[in-house]
Amino acid sequence: MPHRPAPFTLDEEERVLSLEHLEVLDSAPEQGFDDVVQLATTLCETPIALVSLVDRERQWFKACIGLEVSETHRDLAFCAHAILEPEELLVVEDASQDPRFQQSALVLGPPYIRFYAGAPIRTDAGHPLGTVCVIDTRPRTLSAAQRVALQALARQTAALLQLRLLEVQREQRAGELIVQLQQAQAQHREAEESLRHARRVSSLGMLTASIAHDVNNLLQVLSASLQMAHLRARRPAEVERFCQTGLQAVEQGGMLIRQLLANVRQDGPELACVDISERIERSRDLFAGTLGDAIELSFDLAARDVAVMCDEVQLQAVVLNLLSNARDAMQGRGQVQIATRQQQVSGDSLLGDGTYLVLSVRDTGPGMSEELASKVFDPFFTTKQAGQGTGLGLAQARDFANDTGGDVRVETAPGAGTTMNLYLRVLGRISAVGRAG
Repeated sequence: MPHRPAPFTLDEEERVLSLEHLEVLDSAPEQGFDDVVQLATTLCETPIALVSLVDRERQWFKACIGLEVSETHRDLAFCAHAILEPEELLVVEDASQDPRFQQSALVLGPPYIRFYAGAPIRTDAGHPLGTVCVIDTRPRTLSAAQRVALQALARQTAALLQLRLLEVQREQRAGELIVQLQQAQAQHREAEESLRHARRVSSLGMLTASIAHDVNNLLQVLSASLQMAHLRARRPAEVERFCQTGLQAVEQGGMLIRQLLANVRQDGPELACVDISERIERSRDLFAGTLGDAIELSFDLAARDVAVMCDEVQLQAVVLNLLSNARDAMQGRGQVQIATRQQQVSGDSLLGDGTYLVLSVRDTGPGMSEELASKVFDPFFTTKQAGQGTGLGLAQARDFANDTGGDVRVETAPGAGTTMNLYLRVLGRISAVGRAG
């Protein structure tokens, strides 16, 4: 006669759902369940004891003593027979003589089961989940006291499973609360930052619009006066040169004002392929006028015919800001050099690999400490007295370099002067870019 597996229980679907709800299947060993099987082998004097949970197609051992496997197919499970009578203790004194088991592979082969006793583990609703069982390789029986003890261990195991579920649910809820708290804190920080940014942008926009209007009126008066002086100068060389420089400053100022107003209106910048060295060369007199007669300005514009995609108005504004900072740092006396060069960059943590035009403004001023140098690019940071600067110049220089795909680096030390290096991503040569267009 072939081996006959146990039939399913009458409440099989509810039983399996109750087992799955516990979230215990395939979990790691736990001391409480290991203690149960240790007590079972001691009390019942057997070499094998299991906490066996009967799944849909297998029996899985939450705790085990005396076997090297962690599960078997349900068709071979003695425990599948035990859960058919959830209120009774199933005792098989000699499996080789029991028609239900005598053809089982576990009886005919390893571990050669002869004796089995299993006490069903039941939920509060009465659904049997598995058993606490003991096994021996020789026929035998249990005393009345051993039967009572095995059933008590089954009840204790049911309580351990319920306690374990509550602990899992508590940890899950605690984890959810931590995530919710972190999300709430992040949202709070974002809201605070957005509010601060909105207030700052609003104030800056209103101030910019107001100043732009007033300064634009002054520039119009200055432009008209310089044009009249230019017409009446009869071309004396010095007067004409100064007038041309003044008109250039007015033109640059007008472009800056228009850009400020465009920023308030949130218009985008006017980008073009610019030869940085050529633009700086063209503005020599304007830059020299910014520094004054007591500061010597020199140029080393080695990077020629190099195309950088940028806003020309922003370029001149950035250079003027850097020269103004150098002038103030040197207190009106010293030397400043504006230089350009090409540099190949690779393996830099902030700059992508490629060719850059490095625009440098170097002064012979007092230099800065490392701590101060680390703050100079922060928006609104300034070392000037109240009313003498906004602290936006170097932040704008970094934004300008970032917009080209580059960055700004500062070289400085106390007593060693300061060099501001703008790394501007190169598109190619101006002549080649022009032909491509």
